[in-house]
Amino acid sequence: MIKFGIRQSFDNIEQVEERYSKLDVPVELALPYYWDIYEPVRGHLRGVADKILAFHVEVLSIHAVQVPITDEKFKIWGKEIADFASMINVKTITLHPNNVNKDKVVQEKALKNLEYLANLYKNEIIFCIETFTGKRRVFTPDEIVEFNLPMTLDITHIKDDKKIWNLFRNYRNNIMNVHLSAKEEDKQHLPIDSFCKEVVSFLIQNKWTGNVILEYLPEFHGHLINDLELLKAM
Repeated sequence: MIKFGIRQSFDNIEQVEERYSKLDVPVELALPYYWDIYEPVRGHLRGVADKILAFHVEVLSIHAVQVPITDEKFKIWGKEIADFASMINVKTITLHPNNVNKDKVVQEKALKNLEYLANLYKNEIIFCIETFTGKRRVFTPDEIVEFNLPMTLDITHIKDDKKIWNLFRNYRNNIMNVHLSAKEEDKQHLPIDSFCKEVVSFLIQNKWTGNVILEYLPEFHGHLINDLELLKAM
């Protein structure tokens, strides 16, 4: 069964009530994006979890802070976020593959960090690598497949629609989340279009189970709820 939701972020503790208290749709909870704004929140994750539970928000997945997964410190902050996920009954956490001067040694560091966390949580919490096509990313979409890693497939990050379809056809059992939005030549994260609807139809027909998260630029947030209801009715 597919669960549909929208991305909802916050940048500081004060925003949690404002952003989540009146939500009546499922969400991907996006933690503060950069380390300098995430760090003040780190010590308050239990309090954030308590608020989310008190607001009865259905959280489908978590988007982690953007910090290198190649660094040894990932074991520390990754565990903190995994414990936070457990508090609010969430299974999947999306990670950005950071840019690096890539070689096998650097990739091996990231793989060992991911393995360490996977062994801690025994499939109860799954860290998913989001798809970015830049060659300096520690894992490109092809390398996510090569290393058989759980994936969050953001279709707006991949220009080649054939590649998107190949991933859905051949790797969908390892795709935990889909970030859904439309793209144009020089823009991403636009309201859904016919291609997005084709993707959802394909996933429904193939009985895929996972989360489909609408992720729009701020100027299009007014479209989110209507588009979410449209997808749920498919």
